[in-house]
Order: sequence, then structure tokens, then C-alpha cells
Amino acid sequence: MTKLIKDISTTQKKINDELIQQALGAKKIGIKIDTKKAPVSLFQLRQFLIEKLTSSGGRPRLEGASKIRNKIPLLEGDWNKLQSIAEYYKKKDGISVSPGQIASAIVHSFIAGLDLSEERRKDAFPGVK
Repeated sequence: MTKLIKDISTTQKKINDELIQQALGAKKIGIKIDTKKAPVSLFQLRQFLIEKLTSSGGRPRLEGASKIRNKIPLLEGDWNKLQSIAEYYKKKDGISVSPGQIASAIVHSFIAGLDLSEERRKDAFPGVK
């Protein structure tokens, strides 16, 4: 029988940003960071790959990916970065994933975060149906 671990620690008080500004001699410049649109982290990408990669004996495939191989042009150096990420996961976590599967996961994650509702499209692209 497993015992449940209960966290009874108290939460830390939030830091007052005005105190930090005073201490550092900083001033507000009006930039806000939307963390929901932050770049995909390696951990998030890893979790996505672990959940979506399936194997039936051969090369693991990305569950839900089409069997059609689409050609997507990449900027110079991007393929090398994708290869580096794939090598990282293979060495660090033992996840056998291709650079193309990494690219697919990144594209999917980015597109999933876009608001493509009809109302939003009308605002963004007036006159386009």
C-alpha cells in the first residue's frame, strides 16, 4: 500500500514589484509577457513526444500524424537545430525521435495556440473570407 504525501508547507509571499523597482533603480516600461505564448520548452516538447510517440516494433511514429510526407522549407540552420534536439532526447532520455517529428510537434504546439476563430479572422484579415 502506498502512502500519500501531503504538502503542508506554506506558500511564499508574492514579491512586491515596486520594491524591486526601487531596489534596482528600475522603472516600468509597459511591456507585459504573455506566458501562454512563450516558446515551447524542451520539457513541454519532451512530454508531448512521450505522449504521442508510439511504436509497433519499427521506428516510433507520431500518433495522429498523417502518412503523407509534407515538404516544409526551413530557414538555414533550422534542420541542424532539429537534429541536435533529436540527439539530445536520444542521449538524455532514450527517446528515439526524428528531426521531422520534432518539427511536427513544434508546429502543432504553435498552431494549437493560435486563435483562428471566425471572429478573430475577420478582425485580423478584413475582407478575406
